[in-house]
Amino acid sequence: MKTFLLFFLTALAGQAQTPLLRADGPKIVDAQQHEVLLRGMNLGGWLLQEGYMMKPGYGGTQGSVKKVLYQAGLSDAAVEKFYQQYRDNFITKADIDFIAQQGFNCIRLPLHYDLFLTETQRAVRNGVIRGTVPYADYVARLKEWQQKGELFREPQKLEAIRIIDKTLAWCAANKLYVVLDLHAAPGAQGTDSNISDALQTNDFWQEPMYQDLTNGLWAMLARRYKNDGRIAMYDIVNEPNHVPGGNPAIQKMFERLINTVRAEGDQHLLLLEGNGYGNNYNDIERRAFSHPENLVYNAHRYSILPKYPLSNAPDATNPDANQLGTIGNLLAFRQAQNVPVWVGETGENSPEWMGEAARNLNAAGIGWCQWTYKRFNDKPIAALLRIKPPYIVDVKTAAELPPILENIKFKNCLPNPDVIAALRAELKK
Repeated sequence: MKTFLLFFLTALAGQAQTPLLRADGPKIVDAQQHEVLLRGMNLGGWLLQEGYMMKPGYGGTQGSVKKVLYQAGLSDAAVEKFYQQYRDNFITKADIDFIAQQGFNCIRLPLHYDLFLTETQRAVRNGVIRGTVPYADYVARLKEWQQKGELFREPQKLEAIRIIDKTLAWCAANKLYVVLDLHAAPGAQGTDSNISDALQTNDFWQEPMYQDLTNGLWAMLARRYKNDGRIAMYDIVNEPNHVPGGNPAIQKMFERLINTVRAEGDQHLLLLEGNGYGNNYNDIERRAFSHPENLVYNAHRYSILPKYPLSNAPDATNPDANQLGTIGNLLAFRQAQNVPVWVGETGENSPEWMGEAARNLNAAGIGWCQWTYKRFNDKPIAALLRIKPPYIVDVKTAAELPPILENIKFKNCLPNPDVIAALRAELKK
């Protein structure tokens, strides 16, 4: 009880002592009007397991990983217990301390919406993955819970809130900001089932209830965290892609969510992600919104089309002015729209490419966030740390799980020295 009280008081103190960041024209500034260049690390693979991060050459949703455990004979309760232990071990204060020591000043926290469900509600979703609950029944239950006011009713009891709160405390102790990222939105925000743990791809756009649910989720988060300056931004919906209705549908969705957050009295920076995995902003410019204040525009930069070979150069451009992938377009958009820009994901490349990208983004005054911190592999990869085998997707019995839960701990992860050196050199300047 004493430990909980201390944690609670520390959390309250963090909220009270840290003013919100805000947009001042093309800059993100703090309460003293000092520009803040957010250079962060994504905590991918923690709260959402993307298939390729679980084993080299493996692809699929988090649901496909869970199926492996079901097929290995684990009960529903045993799978939930494993995931609880996985979440408790994958990121700890030691990991956050290490990230801060490299020179990063923020983390982006990719969230799965199912962790905002109660354990009982999540069990119904897991039934769809296992094959014991029809998808239509799950949708019907979500509608029922929503109509009865049973979704997000007691935030303090939800797993996602528990994780957000402890992450905020760890980050505050290291003077790191946090970006809350709805990485896997209800219903799947595109056809890439990997990033959304899709039960049915693109249903976010097809079934209206899912956007209602997302709206309620952000309303709850805004009420809870509206005065919490430890949070730099809300990343409202990650990487919408192959959207029926295109950019106008994305604009309509953002307009609703922005208005909902603002209606709660929350003035946090809101990070917008355009069509095509967070890059295209035709019809989603600042003027398209009734609350244009404190918006930040995002780009995700991995591989750029071959016709833009100088993609890391500040003057490289794309003829579509609202396609934010090249640094040249980011700079031009920032000036033309008078808004801050941020690269919410970059990486998954050679250390040389990642170091050059960081160097040129820094020189252009554009913040960036590396993808990702650690993932499973048996050889060096484009992450700070790697997790050695065995792999979860190869599990045949429950007896094989304890070594995995040990290997994901910070003390047992293996560094990728070339990646660390390339990024640290730019962070320490």
